[in-house]
Amino acid sequence: MRSVSLRRLIIVPFFALALITGITMYFVATTTMSNIANKVSLQYIHEVENRVQERVRSFMAPLLRIVEVNQQAFLARPNELNDLSKAAIRFHEQGMPYRQMTFISVATSDGRYLASVQTPIERRSHHLATNFVHKPLTMEGFNYDPAVGIGSKRQQDAEFTYDPRVRPFYQSAVGSKTPVWGKIERYYGYEALGATLSAAVYDDNDTLLAVTATSVALNELDNYLKSLEIVDDGYLFLAEKNGDMIATSTDTELFSTQDGKPKRANLHEHQNGLFRLASEYLEDGAYSLSLDGRDYLYHVHPVSFEYGETWLLGVLIPSAYHENLLSDYNRSSILITLGLFIFISLFGALIAWYIGKPIQLLSAATINKRLENIQALPESISKVKEINALNQGLKEMADDLSDVMHNLEAKVAERTLLLQGENENLLETSVKDELTNIYNRRGLKQDFIRVVGVEGEQKHNVTLVLCDIDHFKVFNDKYGHGEGDKVLIKVAESLNLYIRTGVDIVARYGGEEFVLVFSNMSLDHVLERLNGIRQELKNTELAGKERITMSFGVAHHESSDSIQIEDLINKADEKLYQAKNSGRNKIVS
Repeated sequence: MRSVSLRRLIIVPFFALALITGITMYFVATTTMSNIANKVSLQYIHEVENRVQERVRSFMAPLLRIVEVNQQAFLARPNELNDLSKAAIRFHEQGMPYRQMTFISVATSDGRYLASVQTPIERRSHHLATNFVHKPLTMEGFNYDPAVGIGSKRQQDAEFTYDPRVRPFYQSAVGSKTPVWGKIERYYGYEALGATLSAAVYDDNDTLLAVTATSVALNELDNYLKSLEIVDDGYLFLAEKNGDMIATSTDTELFSTQDGKPKRANLHEHQNGLFRLASEYLEDGAYSLSLDGRDYLYHVHPVSFEYGETWLLGVLIPSAYHENLLSDYNRSSILITLGLFIFISLFGALIAWYIGKPIQLLSAATINKRLENIQALPESISKVKEINALNQGLKEMADDLSDVMHNLEAKVAERTLLLQGENENLLETSVKDELTNIYNRRGLKQDFIRVVGVEGEQKHNVTLVLCDIDHFKVFNDKYGHGEGDKVLIKVAESLNLYIRTGVDIVARYGGEEFVLVFSNMSLDHVLERLNGIRQELKNTELAGKERITMSFGVAHHESSDSIQIEDLINKADEKLYQAKNSGRNKIVS
């Protein structure tokens, strides 16, 4: 039988394989490029949509939350509508953390109006506006006073007659028990659009008491869309269902003035021809558009909010963008693959030419049973084909075993990271109370360190409140533990309403006992919040129309320096004991 040289045996198959692979890759890539490009484009669009939706929802979340909180606050304490000074303090505190919050207001049924105001352009410049301080139904501006709410009059603000009961935010809310969205409009005198949410407040006899409303400036959403770096000649827009523009990634204006009146920019009449074309497709879905010989992939997705408001998010990108990218990538991959296989063929031929090793060297390498020794063998140890083949086989086997060992180490590292993540999840769940989803004792002690501060920080006062549900065992015995658990959950929700998120602490201490920790808050302010909790629980009907009360023990420490949580809990427990023994439903400080 005629022998075949090892060089030819290696180089011919490798060269043929490289040629066949390159041709196959070219035809497969050419026939599927369009489908792959569309899938990649849609995936890219979904990623952009997710980013924008997350930003829009987080931007609008304070609007929804503040309206709901104020509606519930006035429902629980309707007497607050007689003297709006407390509401002024609350409105100011609610608006301060948010740059987009322009108005937080309440209008009573007798025409009195109070608002915490921040202009859409000059952010962080909060003041108050009322129409009842000096003259009925006469709007005036006032500085904020943290002690009494409504401070000194702002001389730079104009006075004018203002009856909120004829305003759209008031009239749209009347007759509804849930918050109602107002029409998006331009702020008078400012280059910004605003969205408003109103909620009516009724007493137990369905008599209208007031309407509370909150408004946010939307120009930050427009700036956000402009800041996003998307593909060249790609566009983003937010619009209402009728096509009125809310925000866009282009530099076009969102409104204009016609006959002295503001007019919203609309997709149907937009100066951008692509937007006009997109206005014909405002239903949820993906579309292919063509303008001036250029194809675009267009996707519309609704962004829905609570209480029935829905905006439309549109994304348009050129269809050719990802096709060009994939085409360049495909050509590069084919060239690299062909070059790699040719290189391997030449390298294999070189190895085949010089392989060979004496049998003794192979034996010595295998007797030591070390992979490094086998891998260290020379590429050519003998001109005998059989010995060279054995040498190559041993080296390949050693390489495979080395890869297995390397992969095993990587798997061990991966499993270790996974276990670390699971341990972190277990640690998080260990500090939360399973029933009420607030801190348990462990979480209270851990977060207390944050409240009192660390060495070198400015010291401030700390107030710890230990509170207990009165006659809870009697309630449990009468209605069962299931209803008792609902009471505990309701109490936890009520306590959460009266703390500052991220600043104060609320925790379940055990059974029907709860702990509140207030940081850098005066004792009078703390007592005011505790009285608010008592009033809210008093107005809440439970099983069998039962109502519950709570007793509170308050421990106030003027400086967080060297304070221990155990000392505060012991002091608060003594005050709680006094509250229980003096008739319950009391606050002892």
